[in-house]
Amino acid sequence: MLCGIDIPADENVIVGIEGFEDAGVYKITDEIALVQTIDFFTPLVDDPYWFGQIAAANALSDIYAMGAVPKTALNMVCFSPKRFDIKILKEIIRGGADKIREAGVSLLGGHSVDDEEIKYGLSVTGIVHPDKIMLNEGALPGDVLILTKPLGIGILSTAIKGKTLNEEAMNNLVSVMARLNKGASEVMLSVRTHAATDVTGFGLAGHLKEMIKETLGVEIYREKLPYFREAVELASTGFLPGGLYRNRNFYREHIISSQEDFFYDIIFDPQTSGGLLMAVDPEDMKKFADKAVQLNVEYWAIGKFVADPKGKITLV
Repeated sequence: MLCGIDIPADENVIVGIEGFEDAGVYKITDEIALVQTIDFFTPLVDDPYWFGQIAAANALSDIYAMGAVPKTALNMVCFSPKRFDIKILKEIIRGGADKIREAGVSLLGGHSVDDEEIKYGLSVTGIVHPDKIMLNEGALPGDVLILTKPLGIGILSTAIKGKTLNEEAMNNLVSVMARLNKGASEVMLSVRTHAATDVTGFGLAGHLKEMIKETLGVEIYREKLPYFREAVELASTGFLPGGLYRNRNFYREHIISSQEDFFYDIIFDPQTSGGLLMAVDPEDMKKFADKAVQLNVEYWAIGKFVADPKGKITLV
């Protein structure tokens, strides 16, 4: 959409829109750079308080993926007080505020629009040292591929809309989506991590493609992929989100797989407030594991980066 548009910038823009990064970065001094992002969406769950938490955690995730510390946030709200009880909006905002508080971030205000379709999210600003920005490219052959949240969020969210997900599974899903990637980012920064991003709408395959581009390849181990157990049955009965089909159609040419099974499908599943995806030096895995235990961060080593075939994701 931006083709042919002259994008304003200056020499202090370290990360702009060109690299498909998680957030933009602007240098203020030799030791401080601002990291900025914005994200908002329609409700995934019926409970407005949980929706507020999930939307806030999702917006904050981009800051954590860049290796930065979030500092301030602004609310982005679309809501119609004529159509919905204002108590619903208050619960959404309360959920977001509680998650913002958990992140140690200051809420400075926001903007609202009268809209019959509810939407909520945040504009977030963080800080990072200009020389310590974590980009989505830079992985090296041999690096371990780490993921910090299970896959299948899109599949289970579709089941919620279809009123077929049981309460236990729903509560588990919501708690995972509302979990901050703060601890995962701290673990990431404690070792030699060469690249990172978070897994959101483009699915595991799409965000991995951003990491490897055409410079290296990556192998994913089927048996190591974490996923919500309910996703297997739901996928077999047709509860696949439209975003999964779109991701599969767009990225399938970059996938090498001997079969198109559940694991093939789930790498295209669009995630909301998904986990961090990292390229970690293999020699630092012991240190990574120890730090993860210390901070109670869940993670899975799901593959490794390889020199060839370049630009390809091999599912083995």
